[in-house]
Amino acid sequence: MRVLLVERRSPGQPSRMDELRALCRTLGYEIAGEVEQVREPDPAYQVGEGKAREVAAKVKELGVQKVIFGNPLTPSQAFRLSELFKVEVVDRFQLILDIFAMRAGTPEAKLQVEYARLRYELPRARERVRRVLSVEQPGRMGRGEYEVNIYYDTIKRRLALLRRKLASVSKGREQRRKLRRRRGFKLVALAGYTNAGKSTLLNALTRAEVEVDDMMFTTLTTRTRMAVGSPDLLFTDTVGFIEDLPPWMVEAFKATLEEIYLADLVVLVLDSSDPLPELCRKAKSCLDILSQYGTKILIALNKTDLLTPEELQSRIDFLNHCPYSFVPISARYGVGLKALLETIRQKLVS
Repeated sequence: MRVLLVERRSPGQPSRMDELRALCRTLGYEIAGEVEQVREPDPAYQVGEGKAREVAAKVKELGVQKVIFGNPLTPSQAFRLSELFKVEVVDRFQLILDIFAMRAGTPEAKLQVEYARLRYELPRARERVRRVLSVEQPGRMGRGEYEVNIYYDTIKRRLALLRRKLASVSKGREQRRKLRRRRGFKLVALAGYTNAGKSTLLNALTRAEVEVDDMMFTTLTTRTRMAVGSPDLLFTDTVGFIEDLPPWMVEAFKATLEEIYLADLVVLVLDSSDPLPELCRKAKSCLDILSQYGTKILIALNKTDLLTPEELQSRIDFLNHCPYSFVPISARYGVGLKALLETIRQKLVS
């Protein structure tokens, strides 16, 4: 599918177009073009009206089937832009949901993805109701109003059912955690920004052989494995973070995220091969999420095999200003893993 990427950012705000491109590559989209604008958000179009009309001309010129905004769109903005462009318009969160749907391979992951998708869809269904009422004026319960209201009520009922099922999943996870602790295990969660190398690290520490690729959100379902040579340590691979996660998405993956918040220690995996400003942004995003829950944190500075000694030193200098301990590693080549395990044990007894 040919797509056009659009990003509006406020003055002084860094571009996140690279991340948007990576999300599109994960879905196999062909990027036909990109449009960027620096300005404050427009309430009607997100970008300015003139820029929106410029995008409409590019859609026609390039023959794209979808326009993807890096910014969150309100339901009214999405409808208005779609009418202007004459193609489907989605935002970054819809793109992430499409990746989740592609990655969901277990019943639990499918439940979480469906709940997130319906929470995203609910305000859009409400917008459809509003538009039908404002355009059709059919009298009491005309056919258009009736059908859209039925759809809206169906979503709400399905969400209620999914909440009960996800609560049951959460309860089951809690029971397993209690059982593991009674048996003397220490629980260590691997967390971090998507595509930082968490699954590769899990494989290196436990020989788990879970799926690994250079794409975003490979892991949606947690996997817990015993560490090689450390039978009292259990490592759990978790879903990756991404900046500005909306509350409805956090709620959908609550059962999975609890594996992070309720662990004895969180190993925050950072991709050291990112440019330093990008590394800072991702580290701050992850730490902002984790700091809300008072978890013990140890940083694993991963992918050091991709750095020159000078580049590695610049990352170390940056982390020296951070209040958390860190260990440079290469999960792919097993470098620094012994030091990482020793530091984990020190953290668990402190």
